Parts: sequence; C-alpha cells; structure tokens
Amino acid sequence: MSKPQEIITPCLFLPGDADEKATVLSMADEGESSSTSDLAMRGGSVIIGSSSDGWLVTADDRGALRMANPATGSHADLPPITTLPFLSSSCCGNWFCLDVHSFLQVRFAGAPPPPDDTDWGHSPPRTYTLTAAQMRQRFYRKVVLSSSSPPPPGSTSYAAAMLLTDRHVGAPAFATAAADPAGWRMAPSPDGVEDAIYHGGRFVSITYAGHVEAWRRDAATGEFTSEAAAPRLDYANKHLRRRYLAAAPDGQLMAVLKHSKEQEEAFYSNSRGSKVTRVFFKVLVLDRDSGRWEAAAEDIGGAALFVGANASVCVPARERRGISAGCVYFTDDEVGDACWRHARGAGCQQRSYGEPDDAELREAGVYSLKTGKVERIAGEHPRWPPPAWFTPAFP
Repeated sequence: MSKPQEIITPCLFLPGDADEKATVLSMADEGESSSTSDLAMRGGSVIIGSSSDGWLVTADDRGALRMANPATGSHADLPPITTLPFLSSSCCGNWFCLDVHSFLQVRFAGAPPPPDDTDWGHSPPRTYTLTAAQMRQRFYRKVVLSSSSPPPPGSTSYAAAMLLTDRHVGAPAFATAAADPAGWRMAPSPDGVEDAIYHGGRFVSITYAGHVEAWRRDAATGEFTSEAAAPRLDYANKHLRRRYLAAAPDGQLMAVLKHSKEQEEAFYSNSRGSKVTRVFFKVLVLDRDSGRWEAAAEDIGGAALFVGANASVCVPARERRGISAGCVYFTDDEVGDACWRHARGAGCQQRSYGEPDDAELREAGVYSLKTGKVERIAGEHPRWPPPAWFTPAFP
C-alpha cells in the first residue's frame, strides 16, 4: 500500500548572498530552519517565480532566467530574454537594449500610447537600455509557471511560462517549449499586467486598471491574446500599494490588496514620536452568484494567503501545520528597492531625520485580517536577495 502524500506547508526561502548557503524556514515546525547548498540559489540570484511542484524561478546578475528545485537539485533554463525580437544584448551581454518603437507596436496593439501615459506617451526614446544586472530590477517582475511546467529530474524542458514585466514596461511575455521552442513572445496589454496566476488550465491576470483577463494561445500563429475573465476590480484607495491575484481552494478568484500607510507613534504618552510605515491588507472574493467582488470573511473561509515577489497562493489552513486561517503571509515585493539598499551597503539601514521606519515593508511578516496586526517572521531580514515562498515537493 502506498504511503499517503504529506500535505506540505509553504516555507520561507532565504537566498544566500555570494557563496552563502540558502536557508529554508519551515512555518510548520515553529520556525525551524535548514540550509541548502543548491548552487543555482547562490551568487545573489533573485527569486521571481515559483510553482506548487517545488520549483523556483531565478534571475541572476547576467539577466538569465532559470528554474531550480532546491529539494531535488534539478535545474532547467528558461529561454534567453533576447529571443524577444526587439530586445538585444551588447558588450558581451553586459547591456540589454529595447527597440522602443517596435515594443510599443506590440504593447498597444498598433495604436499609439495615450497622451497621458507618463512612461511612453510623451516623446518616448528610440531605445531603452539596461545593464544585465538591472534586468531583474527594472524589466522582470514575476514568472508564472503552468501547473505542468516544472520538468522531471534530469529534464531540461518546461511546458509554459508567463513573464510579467516591470510596471514601466507593462506587457507580458509567454514561452511554450513544446509548441514554440523559439523563445519568448510579448503580448499586447495597454493597461499593463500587475499580477497573474495559472488557474483552470490557463493564465489569468489583473491589470493596473483592475481588468481581470484570461490568456489563450492561437495554435496557428503562436500569439497570445486576452479576454475578460471577471468583472473589473474597480477599487481605489490612496494607500493601495499592490494588487495580487489568487485562487481560493474552491476555485473562486481572489484579489489581495496590499496597502501601506505612514503613522506617527509616540514613545511616551502625550509626546511626539517617529513616523512608522504600517502594512495592511484587504481581501476580496469574486462571488459566483452575483458576479461581484465581495469582501472576504475574516478567516478567508478557513484559508491563509501567501504573497510576495514570486508567488500569490491560497491554501487551506486546517490541513497545514503552523499557519493560521484569516492571515496574509507576505515578503518584501520591491526587488528594485531591495537591490538599491544592498548597493548602498550597511549604511542604508540608518534613516535620515524625519524618514519613516519602513521595516514592515522590508521584512517578512504575517498580517491578521481579524486584528489588523503584523507579526514579524524570522526576525529582522532586510536582506538581499529578498526572501521568497517555497513549497517543497519530491517526485
């Protein structure tokens, strides 16, 4: 008789810097940690994607995108980003140059950018140039893998991947190894894709304007196009920082809204203190009957959410040790800012006079929808590369 498969609780993966080993922090075992010597996770590689099958997607300082399974030691390369027809490298791969005119033709489906587009609407440059190291700060945002994309041990293939680009770039790119081995194809997205998941056999995304879309590939042309998959998430809040898309255990779509707000906290009663940046979340669920986005219950239906630069996942809390229902587990999702702090060195931890303490934004934490409070996970980790969520899986 086969042994029942153990239900794995997501772990916090703390990448190593340079030759340092990475650390895996278990949520199920009261923060117990273990180290991994997977070479793909060394050298400051940034984790920008993951799958439920135990795979992580990394971007290194040469702009290369790779897949690695720290539990099994398996590896696979994603296509070079220069397979995009209007992106080229120069100076032995030290620079990447985007042909802006050709890019905008795809991004806006042949139409000109709107005049009020602050990125591309006012006399855009002919080329947009980044160093290889800047690709993971200002071009890549997240890689979403299809459920069948992680290759088996020893294989170097994958099925499908969706690359979300930085907000400034906006348009997504897709790679399908079996049918389109040439590489990445960029797809139109006038609003820009903010987050995406693989759900119900297709990629589903949300734009910065709140449009929820599902993506399909034309078998004849290989091109990807989108169609509305849910009503627009018409939500405005001056403290809104980021939208995540997730799927509840019963399949309902969820929107996780991350906010940050500065507030002044006194050291003593009746005295003025320092400004602190607080993090809070709101969770909405797409109601199947009404077709509306509704506020989720405080316990999120007995589930917990994990969000960050590499993932947005909802799991039943009752089936997993060490996590609590009605909580949002989060990590630092601003890779560019984290890299900038790292480049400044240890002195960057010293704030200027009047600058708010933003530790909650820079560290991993858990937010309770019921109490509105944040608890720190794994102590103080304003580190580079940023932590990421990891679900171990073995063949």
